[in-house]
Amino acid sequence: MSLGRVAVAGLLVAATACTTVRRVQPAQYFAVNSPDVVWVTSTNNAVVPVAQAEIAGDTLKGMRQGTRQPVAIPLDQVQSVKARTPDKAKTAILVAGVLTGFVASVYALWISKTGPKTDGVTCGYNEDAIAIQYC
Repeated sequence: MSLGRVAVAGLLVAATACTTVRRVQPAQYFAVNSPDVVWVTSTNNAVVPVAQAEIAGDTLKGMRQGTRQPVAIPLDQVQSVKARTPDKAKTAILVAGVLTGFVASVYALWISKTGPKTDGVTCGYNEDAIAIQYC
């Protein structure tokens, strides 16, 4: 696997690891965000993924995710709207994990380069009269 593919895979994991799908208030959320897709649950419990969602008057409009089919759902028929939002806790866990892995790698590399240091302590001698460094 090439380094470029590994980097892209890492970025995809990081991008999804730092978000959570949460319930949002459509009018307030769309005023400051432009989500790629939202999941609208109607009053009959049907879930419709909507891309390019916006509020126009008393209607949530957009395109059905994966198609070019327009969708218009009156807000009085919307039970809930969910969207992918940033998650600070997941981001902190991801950063802590990456830093821990980096520090562990540097420490392992540093230890591997130091070589045997016994400070004069030996575990005896072998048959060639050479000190045994490790017990």
